[in-house]
Order: sequence, then C-alpha cells, then structure tokens
Amino acid sequence: MKKILHWLDINVEAFFGMIMFFIMLIIILVQVFGRNLFGTGVPWGEEVCKFCYVWVSYIGLSYATRNSIHIEIDAVRRLMPEKVQKSLMIFTQVVMLILFIRFFSGTLTNVVRIFERNNRALTIDISQNWMYMAGPIGYGLGVVRCLQTLVWKVRHFNCSMPVFVNPYGVLNGGLDNYCFDDELRAEYREQVPEEAYAEEAAFRAKHGRKKEG
Repeated sequence: MKKILHWLDINVEAFFGMIMFFIMLIIILVQVFGRNLFGTGVPWGEEVCKFCYVWVSYIGLSYATRNSIHIEIDAVRRLMPEKVQKSLMIFTQVVMLILFIRFFSGTLTNVVRIFERNNRALTIDISQNWMYMAGPIGYGLGVVRCLQTLVWKVRHFNCSMPVFVNPYGVLNGGLDNYCFDDELRAEYREQVPEEAYAEEAAFRAKHGRKKEG
C-alpha cells in the first residue's frame, strides 16, 4: 500500500494528464481524417476535446507545483543573497497556497451552481460539471502540492540552492518514477550538480538518524 501511495504521489497528475492528452489527440485525428475522407466528423468531438483540454490545464497546475517547474522571472531575485532568495521562494509558495485555496473555493461554488441548475453539455447529454470539476480538483491538488513543497523547502532551508530548488523533483525520487525516457532523464539530471546528490543523501541520512533516535 505504501508503494502504491508513493507512486500516486509522484505520478497521479502525469498519468491522468497523459490519458486526457491522448484522448484529445485521438479525437482530433479522427476529426481530421473524417472530414478529409468522408466530409464529416463526430459532432461531439470538439466539446470532448474542450473538456480534456480544461482537465489537462488544471492538472498541469498541480503537476508544475509538485515538480517546481512553474515559469518564473528570477532575474532580480538572483542578485540577492542566497538566504533572501530562499525566503522569497518560500513567500511565493505561501502566496500560491492562499491563491489556490481562494480559487478552489470559487471553482467549487461554480460546480455547485451548475449542479443546482442541471446545466448540460451542448452535444452530449452529460452535466457540464464533467468539465467544471477540473477546477476544484486541480486547485485542491495544487493546495496539497504547495504544502508538500513548503515542507520540503523549510526542511532544506540550510541546504545549497540546487537542493533547495529541486527542479523536476530529482532529489526526492520523482524523476526516476515519472520520467521513462533515458535521454530526457539524463537531461533533467544535468540541471542538478553532482554535489547536490551527495548533499541530499547526507541530509536524508542525518534526518533518518534523528527520527530513529
């Protein structure tokens, strides 16, 4: 059970997003070939693709938070002392957490409103909540990932910047579990200096001894 939860912790967004992406891709291909070969496509294709795109977007928000790969402008921050940089990054995570909680509440209100009005999709007889539920689920996962990232950064505050930033979750096992392409894995690993692996291993060993004691 512990292994399953660990796998889900690392892969749930990537796995679900991949499924939505391939569904969207297959429908688009069917639409293209159908219209070019037979002069028509499936009437519900565009709307299903829209549903999938919304889900990929919201799940991607949580995925980027989990792996510290949100787009950011850090030109000014990099001019500051290391501890100030770390403090600003933690502050940013706190701001993101507050915003995600606020957006979670707003999107959940939309879901309740649509449920009460029984709004239906245009081309298929299903509730529009099959799309709008992506909002609270995406932001809910974002809240969880923000909390995880905050705990990580607070615990590693005194570590070097490559360990503190931890892009793609390389140093806490994420890369080996969700990246199955050897060349891509090597490319991501190159973003973290070799010294950071030893530093993280020493941190884990030290933390483990404290926990056991």
